[in-house]
Amino acid sequence: MVEDRRAVAVARLAEGMAAHGQGRLGEALGFYHQALLADPANADALNLTGLAHLHGGAFGRATPFLIRAIVLDPAFAEALNHFALGLLRTGQQLSALRVLLRALAVRKDFVEAHINCGGALFDLAEWRQAVGCYDRALALKPDHADAHANRANALQLQGELDQARPGYARALALKPDHPEGHSNLASLNQAEGDLASAIRGFRRALALKPAPWLHSNLLFCLSYDGGVSGDAFFAEFRRWEAMHASAAYRSIQPPVVVPDPERRLRIGWISADFREHPVARNVIGILERRDRARFEAVCYASLRTSDAVTDRFRAAADGWRDVLGWQDGDIARQMREDRIDVLIVLAGHTGHNRLGVAAYRPAPVQVSFHDLATSGLSVMDAWITDGVLHPEATGERFTERLARLPCFYLHEPPPDAPEPGALPALASGHVTFGSCNNTSKHTPQVFALWAEVLKAVPGSRLLLKYLNRYTSTRLRRRIEATFASHGVDPGRLEFLTGDVGRREQLEILRRVDIALDPFPFNGSTTSFEALWMGVPVVTMAGERFLGRVGASVLHQIGLDELVVTDAEGYVARAAGLAADLPRLALLRAGLRARVAASRLCDASAYAQSFEAVLRDLWRSWCRGR
Repeated sequence: MVEDRRAVAVARLAEGMAAHGQGRLGEALGFYHQALLADPANADALNLTGLAHLHGGAFGRATPFLIRAIVLDPAFAEALNHFALGLLRTGQQLSALRVLLRALAVRKDFVEAHINCGGALFDLAEWRQAVGCYDRALALKPDHADAHANRANALQLQGELDQARPGYARALALKPDHPEGHSNLASLNQAEGDLASAIRGFRRALALKPAPWLHSNLLFCLSYDGGVSGDAFFAEFRRWEAMHASAAYRSIQPPVVVPDPERRLRIGWISADFREHPVARNVIGILERRDRARFEAVCYASLRTSDAVTDRFRAAADGWRDVLGWQDGDIARQMREDRIDVLIVLAGHTGHNRLGVAAYRPAPVQVSFHDLATSGLSVMDAWITDGVLHPEATGERFTERLARLPCFYLHEPPPDAPEPGALPALASGHVTFGSCNNTSKHTPQVFALWAEVLKAVPGSRLLLKYLNRYTSTRLRRRIEATFASHGVDPGRLEFLTGDVGRREQLEILRRVDIALDPFPFNGSTTSFEALWMGVPVVTMAGERFLGRVGASVLHQIGLDELVVTDAEGYVARAAGLAADLPRLALLRAGLRARVAASRLCDASAYAQSFEAVLRDLWRSWCRGR
């Protein structure tokens, strides 16, 4: 009888594995369940059941099956690896590493465990060690496409772009229709400012795998391209809704909260950026300075790693839920159970954020904050902005109501910032322009204009710094060739390397006289840091939110004169500043105090204005429901 039950279990397992291999997870789970009914102590059936749940995104359901398999067989390397994979997908990297080391102690040649070790270290920003794990995997299996691609990702984040490119090429040669491979290579092209190639790559990835995060990667890339019309840009956001959100609209349920316009409101914040991140720096002051008698804060964190900033968010929040690895619909159900009144989706279209949750409308009022542009969702009620980012006559298209603050940006003064020091040009004898912006913003059009600035200021130089990107010979040569084609000696360019801390980054700005803002995607934190270090920023205001960030920041400190609207004005304004060193020195000496006294650094006033906007949105819903 026992042998019969085991034979049934083996047969059901075989059927389940066949269905599993074809992606029919529900059917596979049914067969695995039958196998376990026949043989409850079958470790293979437990392991495969856990794996099927992992593949379906149900990490919590996978755990008990995998633990039972490991208890039955402590040397079951595959089950250990799968258990570690579940830990990775729920943000438990250190625990995952410990489990993976157990698996590798059993099987030193376990390729997938080496790759998952690399993934854990990658999430912990230990990229050099991650590369070592991928190297060990490739020594065992040289044709493993994912190992090549993941190794290249780690190299790219170290700034080693030249070394990353062959890895992406090898991965795609092995798996030509691998969507993540095309997206990875596109991200490298984007980092080098080759937007045309990047856009093609992201579109190819999306065609192969219509995943929302791949589509958001494309939107991010389009944001850098000044050749994309406003209508085309908006249309792609609407396509995102049609492809990834509209189906969820059928699941929307009536609100469960009380429509009292003046009661204490429960505000839900969802983000992958409750950590050391520019968005977090713009938001933490709101939570810490809010009126707790009138506004409760619940954070839904989709974090792979946490840090001291995460601790501040936890301390400031009334409620905290770790939702990494949860399905969008499950998060939305939890929000409804938590009776969230206003949901704030932070930077929804950027890395690892959860815009899809809003498609289920878990709250009666839904707000987009710090995203690239419109969310594109019909169910997003408001987009937080200000009167400079979106003047009354704005031509930008969006699906939301605009909710304007007196000031959009909020920054914390860097506590360990060095003093700005004297104007560098007074000692060097030449003006140094500078940009510490993402290299993706440094398109040929940007460099062509900056070349005109250098030509208008004889002897001037341009300092460029962003993470460790300029270790790339390919990137530097492309930039040098662009400036040479516009008649500027590449010897006037200075490329700085090294992935330094924030204080060291601010020290670099002591060498800069005037900062040049890129377009159509302006700097934000980079501009604030330049101004804090006494460096004025010349910006060209565009038609869209992302192209008016510089204007918004400068308006708050009374330097609208540094905002221009065309290329000729940009060159004239930069050259005019450079021609009057006494004025430039005086401006430098007073900029930090000017910034510190502005709304940009007034967290209490900002929190009050933010709460006033939320209250107005809530009252509108109460009136119109």
